[in-house]
Amino acid sequence: MTEFFALLKDNSFIGLGQAGHALIGGRPLGIRLLCFLLILALALTLIPVQAASAQTKASQTVTLNFVGDILLASRIQDLIDAEGPMAPWIGVKDLLQSADFTIGNLECAVGTTGSPMPDKQWTFRASPETLQGLKDAGVDVVSLANNHTLDFGVEGLLETIENVKNYGVIPIGAGPDEASARHPVILEKHGIRIALFATSMVIPVWEWAAEGDRPGLAVDYSMWNHNIVTGIEAVRPHVDYIVVYLHWGEERTTEPEDWVLRMEKVLRDAGADIIIGSHPHVLRGLRFDGKSLTAFSLGNFIFTTRPDCPACQIGAILSITLSKTAIEEVVIHPTEIVWGKTFVMEDQAKLDALATLDLLSGPFDTDITSSGQVLERIFPDVLDHWARVNVNKLARLGIVTGFEDGRFLPDKPVTRAEFATTLARVIAGKLELDNTDVPLFGPDEFTLCAPGHWAYTYLTYLAGMSILPAHDPEWIPDEFCPRAEVCTLLWKAAVRHNAANDMDKNGNGGTGEDAEDGAVTTGITDRLWSQFRNELESLDPESQTAVMWCISESLLMGYDDGTLRLDNPVTRAEAATIIRRFMNRQNNVP
Repeated sequence: MTEFFALLKDNSFIGLGQAGHALIGGRPLGIRLLCFLLILALALTLIPVQAASAQTKASQTVTLNFVGDILLASRIQDLIDAEGPMAPWIGVKDLLQSADFTIGNLECAVGTTGSPMPDKQWTFRASPETLQGLKDAGVDVVSLANNHTLDFGVEGLLETIENVKNYGVIPIGAGPDEASARHPVILEKHGIRIALFATSMVIPVWEWAAEGDRPGLAVDYSMWNHNIVTGIEAVRPHVDYIVVYLHWGEERTTEPEDWVLRMEKVLRDAGADIIIGSHPHVLRGLRFDGKSLTAFSLGNFIFTTRPDCPACQIGAILSITLSKTAIEEVVIHPTEIVWGKTFVMEDQAKLDALATLDLLSGPFDTDITSSGQVLERIFPDVLDHWARVNVNKLARLGIVTGFEDGRFLPDKPVTRAEFATTLARVIAGKLELDNTDVPLFGPDEFTLCAPGHWAYTYLTYLAGMSILPAHDPEWIPDEFCPRAEVCTLLWKAAVRHNAANDMDKNGNGGTGEDAEDGAVTTGITDRLWSQFRNELESLDPESQTAVMWCISESLLMGYDDGTLRLDNPVTRAEAATIIRRFMNRQNNVP
């Protein structure tokens, strides 16, 4: 299938094909583009940050909203003329405005100049006043890299760029020359820097592509991608995230084509963290692996009503929450166009749309929940489990693993060896321990397990740290690990790993906020002893200290009946949750 085509509804493809590839492959890179690529890493353009209007954002995160195709011309123009520029947006503006930044694809020229492209069936141009609604609804950035912004020629494109800017919105993916068209926008808030590129794989004729000093669009293809890859690689060291908004795919189809998947891989390999697709006019699935995200198509967002294509009326708002180091949350909100006005879907319609998205995302090992959460599919048996977030985060880091059948078995009791291995990976790092061949003990110096045991390296490491004993005939690695023992291991890890002084056996020695690791303030000790005395009295002094420390640090929680059940085994889900709390306390959370 050729990657050079016009609108499917034109009923004709632009036949560049192999000849087009040969022609493109022989084109030299423009001098201005070369200069741009050389200075990109040193000269990054910052845009003003839009103030959040619907909620106070957490200082350590940034929220991005992405939407699909936005058409302000044709019958949407008629609606705006009749009811005002906010008419198409009234049902979605609150959600759009709740994000720090909202980005979409503006699928039309905006202005009064230029002439319609000859022989092009569908040409769209909106009046500049329509942009007021787009701005007031909360849209901050629009991609112009698509197959309609040049419908009224270069003159119309250049006016569109200026009109978008005049309304306080940032255009990307198009420009008066190639360097401008390819230049990313840098979004920054709370110290988190995001580079945003836009490019198109869909244009009716090659002359739409910006080249050298020629105005036009950023254009890339899966087999001809040097420019976008070079741009990503140049900006990568200077930002926390890279987003590529891409116009690709065939219209009205829900499965990504092979050439779309090839391009996705090219971009991911180059360093793109988030890839957003547009052009199919229907929703496609998502791929999320916990570290990077692809939305193959977000469908139509603000668009004319097409009764002949019900799927074309369904779009989505994709909300992504980013911290400095991780994609913290992804939620998709299905939307519906009702005679030109877009609304967030509710009730059964929402559930049906999310179920469809879940089916479309399944081939990419991604799950969409009934609340719209987008989740990486690591273990099928934890999708709806209360500990899913903790299990998946540790699994991505290689700290916990599943079984050969792909399940995690979250409610299965964790063995001593499993919990100790998890703790050792947190303290020392999985790669360090997995790749070491240096024995920590000589023959007969360590007897908790034989050298052939799968956890031998991890257990000897903890024994070397004095977190585990080197000898204890009653410590059987494949027995279940009770709650009291989990507390002892965590307490010893906090004390030994951080080289803090031990507290006395009665749990005293702490001085409030300045207490050393392993210490519990006297007041807390007295309260916990009074509350859990019957259970604590059965423990040795060291275990008493460890349990009270874990409770005071919120690592271990009691049951609803007010008991600790310290002899009960810890489940694998509980172990993952406790380890995550421990990592958070140690400031070792990804």
